[in-house]
Amino acid sequence: MPKRKLPRGGGAQVALSPELAIAMIGLFSAFADGDVSSDAEAYALGEMVSSIDLYSEYTEEDFAALGTEIGNLINESGVEAVVAQAIDTIRDEGIEEAAFIVALVVLVADGEVPEDEQEFIDDLRQALRISVDRADEIVSELFSEEESEEEEDEDEDDEDEEE
Repeated sequence: MPKRKLPRGGGAQVALSPELAIAMIGLFSAFADGDVSSDAEAYALGEMVSSIDLYSEYTEEDFAALGTEIGNLINESGVEAVVAQAIDTIRDEGIEEAAFIVALVVLVADGEVPEDEQEFIDDLRQALRISVDRADEIVSELFSEEESEEEEDEDEDDEDEEE
């Protein structure tokens, strides 16, 4: 399957809630490399989306309905129109960084970030109007925290083995 490219606008207008917009960007990110079979990316998307305040009161049924709604919108308007509107909604709502973080977490979930995914995240950064400096800060904050947690876990494992 060919890799996904962000649409450059000009599609039909589709009304999206902020919840749908973030979920759509996360979903689109999971397919950025053209590989639709990554369980790690699907799991990361579910975990990341459920941890965002927008979804704090969502039940499993609400998430299922959200998925159905995204599917219906894509079938009715096409993926390009829905992603373009998701980006517009995200910018209008001021939740660019949340969408960028969701995309990052989904992309790195499988442990690989090939060149096409790097291009995708840069295209998304530009579409969301996030500066290179701010994007670098987000990446550093997001992944240095993750590395610190992994080091702490390793230290605890070492202590357990010594006892």
